[in-house]
Amino acid sequence: MNPSSLRIGAIGCGQFMSQQHIQTIIRSDNLVLQHLADIDQARLTEVANHYQPVSQSTSWEDVVNDPEVDIIVAAVLPKLHPQIARAAIEQGKPVYIEKPLAPTVEECLEVDRLSRKRGVPLAVGFNRRFAPASQIMARAFATTDRPVSVYYRIADDDRIRPPEQNWKTNDRLLTETVHIFDLLSFLLKAEPIEIYARETRPNDAILTIEFSNGSRATVFSSSHSSLAQPKEYAEAALGEGRFFEMDDYVELRAYGLLDFEPVSTFAGRPYDRCDNRHVEAFAERGLAALTEQRRFYETAMRESGVLTDSSNASAWTDARQRLGNPPPPQINYAPDKGWGLALEHFCNAAATGQTPQNATGCDGNRATACAVAARQSIDSGQPVRLDPQLWQS
Repeated sequence: MNPSSLRIGAIGCGQFMSQQHIQTIIRSDNLVLQHLADIDQARLTEVANHYQPVSQSTSWEDVVNDPEVDIIVAAVLPKLHPQIARAAIEQGKPVYIEKPLAPTVEECLEVDRLSRKRGVPLAVGFNRRFAPASQIMARAFATTDRPVSVYYRIADDDRIRPPEQNWKTNDRLLTETVHIFDLLSFLLKAEPIEIYARETRPNDAILTIEFSNGSRATVFSSSHSSLAQPKEYAEAALGEGRFFEMDDYVELRAYGLLDFEPVSTFAGRPYDRCDNRHVEAFAERGLAALTEQRRFYETAMRESGVLTDSSNASAWTDARQRLGNPPPPQINYAPDKGWGLALEHFCNAAATGQTPQNATGCDGNRATACAVAARQSIDSGQPVRLDPQLWQS
């Protein structure tokens, strides 16, 4: 494997894959889009025509079996993730698989064990670990060795999702909130040991998580929010007058943390064929700039009729006209949540024989176990205990 020219096999051409991982590969100085696949021929053709992979196929097996491919990157339906990961590992190819690693703990454990047995690097796409804002949060948590209290909100308006993304609304805990299960364990350096969850309506839940170090977190996860508000927000009471707030990876405010900037702002992530003025605007004005962009985006989606009927093609045409040409990026992708750095780090580490700092199969299993336990708690109305051996064995 040549670290200066890593040949990537990319499986999936959906919105996330084409706007995140494929663009990261194309921009990189040492990653090559070797083989691209999607089951949808029209979508594959559109993406391939723009990004010009060396090879293309409608079969993910062709990518995994291609001897010219060094590393596999996959973002497809979650039920296919464990199958693709196992096949890549069997071929000895490092694999970066999107979240969730698998829908069940048993499948996650099988993939993780195979990765460790074969010595093949496996990463799960918990990109928030690599976000610039997360690096500061990690430093803040490291200022104390005592239990802390954390609040995290991750809230969307799922009315914006087109019909082909309806699978993401089946169980938000498994398809979206897993990000936060992973991030909290990463930041707190502790294992979740109990979850109590209640759901007001489908995909509208409040969870309390107890960790092995005595810390507790409340997570508000909802699909019934507004596009006009920042999607994510975190705050933590670290004790002795130290506190921080983080808004959507664009702005972090520190209080009583004397070695930290009072306000840190972070540049946005740029995208092909988009109006990228948000990149510098976020760096210069932080939350204010994000709020302006989100309100503008929400107005376009609401007044065009997309939020009334996301399957209406004419509504989307109207929305695109309102957004401008080129448009701003998909609103949840505008902040830098670590997508690019996470993927490049994994590829470079795998190619040079280093241990990637990405989320592992064990981490993926933990996140899925939390999602499953949260669903069990909702169904039973009782707290559910977690055994870390489920993901450590």
